[in-house]
Amino acid sequence: MAGIRIEGNTSGIVAEVDAEHNLLVVSPGHDAAGAERGGGEANSGAVGIFSEVDNGAMFGVRDMLSPEVDKDYRLRVAHDNLLDQELFNYTAQNTGKHYFAFTTLAATIGTGGITTNSSSITTTTTGLTFHTWAQFPVGGTQSTICETSVAFSAQPTANVIFDFGLFQRGASTAFAPLDGIYFRLNASGMQGVINSGGVETTTGIFPEAFGAGVFTYSNNTINRYLIQANNVSVTFWVNNVKYGEIPTPEGVNFPCKSLALPWCFRHAIVGGAAGAVLQAVVSDYRVFIRGSQYSDDLGTVGNRVFGSYQGLSGGTMGSLANYANSANPTAAVPTNTTAALGVGLGGQFWETFSLAVNTDGIICSYQVPAGSATVQGRRLKINAIKLSSYVQTVLAGGPMVRQFSLAFGHTAVSLATADTASMASGTSKAPRRIPLPAFQQAITANQAVSTNILQGHEESRFINPIYVNPGEFVALVVKGVGTVGTSGTIAHMVAFDYSWE
Repeated sequence: MAGIRIEGNTSGIVAEVDAEHNLLVVSPGHDAAGAERGGGEANSGAVGIFSEVDNGAMFGVRDMLSPEVDKDYRLRVAHDNLLDQELFNYTAQNTGKHYFAFTTLAATIGTGGITTNSSSITTTTTGLTFHTWAQFPVGGTQSTICETSVAFSAQPTANVIFDFGLFQRGASTAFAPLDGIYFRLNASGMQGVINSGGVETTTGIFPEAFGAGVFTYSNNTINRYLIQANNVSVTFWVNNVKYGEIPTPEGVNFPCKSLALPWCFRHAIVGGAAGAVLQAVVSDYRVFIRGSQYSDDLGTVGNRVFGSYQGLSGGTMGSLANYANSANPTAAVPTNTTAALGVGLGGQFWETFSLAVNTDGIICSYQVPAGSATVQGRRLKINAIKLSSYVQTVLAGGPMVRQFSLAFGHTAVSLATADTASMASGTSKAPRRIPLPAFQQAITANQAVSTNILQGHEESRFINPIYVNPGEFVALVVKGVGTVGTSGTIAHMVAFDYSWE
């Protein structure tokens, strides 16, 4: 008889196989009467559950991982939490959401996406960069995911670099990444990169399947490039096939130093003229995290992690309100272009009562810290603002009605800051304005000292919160309608209800 015969020593029963020649076995457990079967848990190893991460289509090695359970037998799971997505199917840059800058190497935006090197140059020492104002949390055991759809007009060529993913970019040509995780196309081909404060580690150039040759793409064909990062490693995928993985280097706790990163790409020609014209067409991107689920919103979680009503690690410490200990502010006439009465997220502000009528004046202003490898790039989430005002020294002039607004999103303190033209270099943003009718005030003629200024409500709450991105300003603004004042001081008390995300 061919083969090996497996027979029970006591029972004399022979083991069986299925039609595919697999041995039929019984997993450890108990029968209906409670008797152990299949060796029992105490006498045989339990069956391990493994999930397929990658089927090995690229390298021929299947990647399998086992799920985790806690001591109460609960399986650890993760869900996708969308942070941002954009489809570039319009014809003018959304300056409120994205920044763009370039040196000679220009770009255009249209219904098919963003086309880099739109003038088809090959000139050396040129470059462009495009990124979100918003920055997204990275770090810890949760996974940060970034997916970008890109098509290239030609195969890799000499002296041309195209980086795309999540990274802090340099301030000037060639806008080289300072920190982050991203794909890189250069003359040698496509690869994955992690950058820890300027120190890069790469996957090496992606191969074709099973290491035969170098990864190639079809010209003018969109491929989806996905990065998945956690504290253990970063994996790089093209059209759902894993092309590379970089374990987190020893001595660091995460592949990059930043705790938040923008979605970004940069196209540069460096080291000499380009070997040929290369264009990229970026059609969309998505950023999301997989990990912890909360019954609280991200702003509440942010307060728990980063602290409420105070500065972020790496930035200004302590209270962010303009409120000195045992001291009053110096009164001044507010302006709408040069400076606020005081800098801070709320506090106390004293206004000289002589601002021209029908003219905006900034009561308080605050700039959200710009993100870097050492400063967290968090978005400021504003839920509400409170205001009350009183006469500190007797007013001359009036009567007057005063209306208030909230300005946010501008890239300079001046309310005259304008939005740049679509795809112009060095994007600037005009303030977005929200009227605050609840704060409308009535000042009587020559109103007396130590009297409250009549106001509709002390709080203006936003059902839909306001988000201010890293590097942008938020300001409380006043405008008077009526008879101009000539002297006197108004004291304002301002409080923001805010959190960090």
